[in-house]
Amino acid sequence: MSGHRKKKNNTWDNLTGFRYAHRGLFHQPLSASVKVPVPLPAPLWRQDIEEWKRDGKRFRMAVRYGFGAELDVHLTADGRLAVYHDTSLFRVCGVNEEIENLTMDQIRQLPLLGTKNRIPEFTQVLDLYTSRKAQTDREDSRQEDGGRLHLPLIIELKAEKNVKELCRAVMEAVDRYPTLNYCIESFDPRVVYWLRKNRPDVIRGQLTENFCRSREAVRKWGYIMTFGMWCGAPDILSRPDFISSKFRDRRNLIMRLRHRLGVKQVNWTIKNHRQMANVDKEGGLSIFERFMPR
Repeated sequence: MSGHRKKKNNTWDNLTGFRYAHRGLFHQPLSASVKVPVPLPAPLWRQDIEEWKRDGKRFRMAVRYGFGAELDVHLTADGRLAVYHDTSLFRVCGVNEEIENLTMDQIRQLPLLGTKNRIPEFTQVLDLYTSRKAQTDREDSRQEDGGRLHLPLIIELKAEKNVKELCRAVMEAVDRYPTLNYCIESFDPRVVYWLRKNRPDVIRGQLTENFCRSREAVRKWGYIMTFGMWCGAPDILSRPDFISSKFRDRRNLIMRLRHRLGVKQVNWTIKNHRQMANVDKEGGLSIFERFMPR
């Protein structure tokens, strides 16, 4: 472990200058359900939509256009890692079950949005983003020999009651890919704290939004804890390298104070060029969806 504490295994500069496709280059309908079998039919992606219906290569599309990607990772019942956003499988797969309760083999049997596509395993995406197709013209600042930099990933950890197990499994996976260009984030401050204590070499981020607007958050945590989460109270212990927030919340006084203290900025989910230009001016990273960045 001592070898991990010497320095960051990545640099913020390696993550800048890229656009990050939300969940890969896939545009889920606003009213997603198993009755809606295809992504949003935007004209820019007519050809890609047909390709997605055939083989579901949404992360391959992101690489094709030169985009990094944001993705969500869950730990399955058999200790493997699945790339999927929700905890429940009902909205996208039509199965009233939580993903952590199934094995990867069981999960791979479930169709996505009524197509023949399946939930990918984490290593499939890592293989792609460390492949020659994902190489860029920039040099990797971590390599003394000037190796080429790969397109980056923002990896969100979806922790339930398995924080330590999930963190260990993800780190064991990414450590097998020494050229992977990535950072890790989570809404759960326990994940960010675990990384600080056990893997301070990893660039870590705290996901946040104005939880005070959320009835669900207030009901779950109570008013005091909800306000504390929004104010960044857990940051005192976890000390994130960046804060990943909703675009509308990025200029809030609390967020400004965090950035004044040197914490970097990531914003989601960017919906148009104007919003992306604002984030660029502020020196942040953009996670986008539903439009094609220039």
